This record gives sequence, C-alpha cells and structure tokens, in this order.
Amino acid sequence: MAMGGTYTARMHEERLAHKVTIWKGPKGTRRIEQCPLRCGAWIQRKHKETHVKECPLMEKTRNSTLPSHASTPAPSPPAKTHTWSPMAGHAETQLDDCVSFIEKELATIKLVLTEEASQREIQGTELQTLRSQLVLVEERTQHLLSRVVSARAAADDEAARSADWAAQFKHDLANVQMALQELQSQQLSTVMRLESTVSSLVHEQHERELLEQALTQHDSRIRAVNKLEDVIAYIKLTVEEERERNAENRAMLENELGIDRLGVLEVATADARAECAEQSARTDVVARDLRALLKSYHKLRNELADFQARASFDRHLIWRIDQYSARMKDAKDNDAVLSSPLFRTSKYGYTLKAEVNLNGIGKWKGRHITSTVRLVSGPYDTLLEWPCDLALNIVLKDQAANRRQAMDIVKSLQLRRKSSSKRHDYDENPDDKHKSNEALDKSVLQLKRQYIFIPHTSLDKFDYIKNDVMFLEFIVNQ
Repeated sequence: MAMGGTYTARMHEERLAHKVTIWKGPKGTRRIEQCPLRCGAWIQRKHKETHVKECPLMEKTRNSTLPSHASTPAPSPPAKTHTWSPMAGHAETQLDDCVSFIEKELATIKLVLTEEASQREIQGTELQTLRSQLVLVEERTQHLLSRVVSARAAADDEAARSADWAAQFKHDLANVQMALQELQSQQLSTVMRLESTVSSLVHEQHERELLEQALTQHDSRIRAVNKLEDVIAYIKLTVEEERERNAENRAMLENELGIDRLGVLEVATADARAECAEQSARTDVVARDLRALLKSYHKLRNELADFQARASFDRHLIWRIDQYSARMKDAKDNDAVLSSPLFRTSKYGYTLKAEVNLNGIGKWKGRHITSTVRLVSGPYDTLLEWPCDLALNIVLKDQAANRRQAMDIVKSLQLRRKSSSKRHDYDENPDDKHKSNEALDKSVLQLKRQYIFIPHTSLDKFDYIKNDVMFLEFIVNQ
C-alpha cells in the first residue's frame, strides 16, 4: 500500500498514462496534473500557472526566440512549488531539492502516522470499550426485552383473567339478581299465603272455640241426661219394688181382712198405677229429649272431626302432648295409644294421622317411645294418585331457651299404601289383638321400618319434656 507523499513505479506509470491523477498526502487528497509543456513534472492545479512561467522548457523556448547577442540571465534557484521531476538530466539542485522535500514529507508522514497509530490505539481501546459496553447494552436490552415480553404476556394473561372474571362476575351478578327477584316474588307469595293462612286460622280458631263451647254445653246436657236416666231407673226400680210390696200386702190383706178390704187395696193399686203411668210418660219425654241430645252430640262430634280434617293441610303438624306423666302412666298400665289431629299433605291431598305409644311396643316396650303415621280415608282420595309413597320426618322438639342451641331428634319414616280402598300395609289387623306377644314382636320386627324409636334414656339429656309437655313435629317431604 502506497503511503502519503511517496510514489511507487506503478503509480508513476499510471500518472504518465493519465494527465490527471489523485495524490494522497498527509493533509488529505489532492488533485495533480501533468505539465502542459511535457517537462515531466506533476503539479497541482493551483500552481499550474506558476510552474508554466518557470518551466525549463519555457526558458528554452524563450532563449531560442531571443537574439544571439542577448545575454543569458543567471539561473535562479528553483521555486518552492512542491514539484519534483524524476528525470536525471535536470540539474542536481532540483534533485536535491526534491530529495529534501521528500525527506521532509516522509518525516511529516511518519509523525502523522505515529499520531494516527496512537489515535488508532486510543480509538481501538475506546472501540473495545464501546464493544464491551455494546455487548453489555445488548445483554441488558435482551434481558429488558425478555422482561418486557414476560410482562406483556403476564399483562395479556391478567387482561384475559380480568375479562374472564368480569364476564363471570356479570354472569354471577345476573344470576344473583334473578335469584333475588325470584326470592322476592317467593317472599311476596309466602307473605300472601301466610296472611291468608293466618286469617283462615284465626277464623277456624274462632269456630273451634265456638264448637268447643257448644260441645261443653252438650256434654253438660248429656251428663244431666245421664243423671235423669239414673233417676228414671231408680224410679222404675222403686215402682217395681212398690208393686211387689203391694202384691204381697194385697195377698196378706186378703187373707186377713177378707173381700171387703180387697176393694180398698184395688183403689190404692189403681192410684199407684196412675202414678206409675204418669212417671212413665215423664220417662218417655226424658228419653225423647235424651235421643235428641245424643243426635246433636254425634252431629257435633262429626263437625269437630271435619274441622280437624280441615285444620291442617300444609304438610306440617306440631302436636302438643300435655300431661305427659299421666299419659305415660296410662300407656304403661293400659297400653294406651295417643292419636294426633288429622292433617293433610295439601289442601286436597292425602289425609294422615299420627300415633304415639309412649311406652313402646313389642321388644321396645318399656324402653322406647314408638311413633308412626297412618294414611286414613279422606274426602279427596278418589282424585289422588295411587299407589301412595310419602317420606316424612318426625321431630322430637328440644324446648331449649335458646332455639339456636336446640338439639332436636329427627327420624325419617317411609309411608306406603297401594290404593285408597286397601288398608294400609302396616295397619293393625283387629285379629292381631288376640295374637300372642311373640307373634306381635315378630310382626313389629318385620315392619320396624314403619316406626320410629326414641329411647327413654334420651329424654333426660335435654329439655324434650318441659312443664310436663312434649312436642312432636311431623313434616311431609315432597
């Protein structure tokens, strides 16, 4: 590679072949041209005119044109035009000048090269530092890009989750609003039903009170009639005894007094007969009144039964059992069975009746309370579906002061019946009363799923019996 200010043979040949060439010096690139007089010199364009004036060929031309007597001027030193000539035929002064010029240029070039080398070293160091910094920056950029990508992915995931959550929230909110509207409508309908039920219960309670008053009055009348019957029976007995005594007295008087006194006795007997007839007429009147009272009594009983059948039709009955101790004693002594008021599965549904034996039955006798629910004939059985299959819950209520802490005993019962005309599958057969205890125990074991059993030992753990009162709740599950 050629350095600034130096020319190799190849460059010299190229310059000879071209009139204009490029010269690269220490101060940059310069454009040089060949001397127009063909002296072999290469000069810059700005020194072209000066060189032409001082060119040796121009001096020869001038000398040839001057007269012979003209004196030749003394040679002047070469001008410092930064030119050089490779021809050996020129003056040595020009060659020395060119050599000195080339040496100066070489020194300058060396100095410049040294400076450039040092600058290149500094630039190389700086470049290496920049490269290391660039690598570090690229690493940081890659790390930052990876973090940006991960952050963008996380942001996209979070946005997707947020969108899903927002959609789910809107869906749940719509469901909650719909459920709330349904609940409000149900509450409104429930309130309306409760109001109608309360009004009907108040009316029925009033009717029940009137019926109970009428029943009490009829009971008192029946007791009065019973007393009258006792009086009538006593009167009849007295009349018969009087007749017997009269017959005996008549026989004795006939024997003692003879036929004269017999007329007197016949008169007395007639009087007694008249009195007996009068008493008989009174007895017939009393008997007629008694029959009328009994007819009214049975009518009231039927009305009361119908009222009990209409009293509860909401699949729910709470049965209050008063005088628990006395009823338990009666159950132990006489195997008494308690029957609840009638209730229905709905207003026009199946009619049910609960039964409780406080002392138990069969192998559980004396140790458990047994209870069941029976299907009884109802006024709407022909309109209902058969066979009937009902599930019930029987709850022994804990009468705790705090209802939140109440420990109710809940038992389940399955109730089945094939048709309205067929007896209940586990109804008691009247012939079973004459069976032995062993046969009864066997039948109870076979049908034990149709009864619920509550041990007597459980009754003392909580307030199931309070103020000699027990509550049993019967709930029909739909």
